[in-house]
Amino acid sequence: MDGAKPDVLEVSGRALVGPTSVLYPDVQALSPAVAVPRLTQSEGYRALANWPLAHEGAVLGCVACYYDAPRTLSAPEQEAFQALSEEAAFALNNVRAREAQMLRAADLEVLFEVTRRLRTARNPREIYPILVEHAMELLHADTGVLSLLDDERPEFECVFAVGLPPEVRGSTLPFSGSPFERVAQTGTTFHTSNFGGDPLPIWLNGLRAVGPAVIAPVRSEQATIGVFCLGRKRGSDVAPFTEKEARLLEGIAEIGGNAIRRARLFENLEQSYIQMVVSLARTMDARDTYTSGHSERISQWAEGVARELGCGEGEIQDIRWGALLHDIGKIGVPDAILRKPSQLTGQEWVIMRKHPVIGEEILVPIGRMRGVAGLVRHHQEMWDGSGYPDGLKGEEIPLGARILSVCDAYSAITDDRPYKKARTHLEAVTELRRCAGTQFDPRVVEAFCTIIERQQEREKAGQRPQ
Repeated sequence: MDGAKPDVLEVSGRALVGPTSVLYPDVQALSPAVAVPRLTQSEGYRALANWPLAHEGAVLGCVACYYDAPRTLSAPEQEAFQALSEEAAFALNNVRAREAQMLRAADLEVLFEVTRRLRTARNPREIYPILVEHAMELLHADTGVLSLLDDERPEFECVFAVGLPPEVRGSTLPFSGSPFERVAQTGTTFHTSNFGGDPLPIWLNGLRAVGPAVIAPVRSEQATIGVFCLGRKRGSDVAPFTEKEARLLEGIAEIGGNAIRRARLFENLEQSYIQMVVSLARTMDARDTYTSGHSERISQWAEGVARELGCGEGEIQDIRWGALLHDIGKIGVPDAILRKPSQLTGQEWVIMRKHPVIGEEILVPIGRMRGVAGLVRHHQEMWDGSGYPDGLKGEEIPLGARILSVCDAYSAITDDRPYKKARTHLEAVTELRRCAGTQFDPRVVEAFCTIIERQQEREKAGQRPQ
């Protein structure tokens, strides 16, 4: 027996693989109608024996033997080859099963990691980069585009993209005229080896350099809400996306779709809660006729001070919300105390001083308001540690709370109250500076005085404050 050549898979295996063995004692004696592998003919072999590697009805491959001279295998030889092929088939099946199990485990690990990272996202905008960048890393892509369908019009919004011009992200894109449309309409994955060579709408010009690409539907509750495209740059050595990679992207896209839906629901609930809280805050302002519009004025001043001190946009947003909601906890203070026309008693002050803590408790359940809740809790703290509720001192007090404290004090001095008359702007500024270093952060006082003086100058010039 002279063993088969290395290219047996090209000819012999594919030609003769089947559910039963094939024995050709002399290929030259065969009818011309019988297919004989090219290897047998080109190398001049005279005899051929082929046994399938079959396991549980599935043919996994074959064992082929070639002979230089005519050869009839004896019954024991045939039994030996049959036993060998059965053992080989059993072993091959086990190896493939283990490989498949390892691949499934690896895929599950990948999907678990995506899920774990998405759990930390608090809103859809945090989900988009996690989804795209993680998928690109896992599937070795150069380009990633996540587009979501408009709820009312046949359009896409490109919510996140890597590999497209920056201006495309966030823009509204036509629904028709691209492979994206096909995927969105059919809900099935599409992949190609030459994405950039296909006709593309102008907004996808940034993907002209893409060769292999795969586009999966982003689904949630059986509905397609968008499409997710990954691409690789065109090149002779660039591999196309495999079916396994396409299935993996489908899994990632489905996880992302469900995460986006949950985040949207949570965001809507959160927004409803915020609207309710803002309404409560406005109700509190209206409840106290002496301080109507108080929170809105403090919000304008606090934002100006925060910008004067160089705070970042995220911190400024928290400070703005903190100013609007700083007195929300007064919802728990009785009218008899809140509107009392004389000084409060000791017991009444105990009740009044609970309002920062009550305000914090109202805001803490709102994810995006957790930073704001701390400002509300501490806006009555004092620089020297004599404030409430926690007696924080100096820079232990959050900067936003220190800003609110100064703005709130200015408003209290210049507004009419049941127990006192309003004082002038000059008197208020003088009082703030007198209390700098004891009640207030000196740096915040100076920043406040700067922005309030600008406001006074604009008002004198007949301009509306900004």
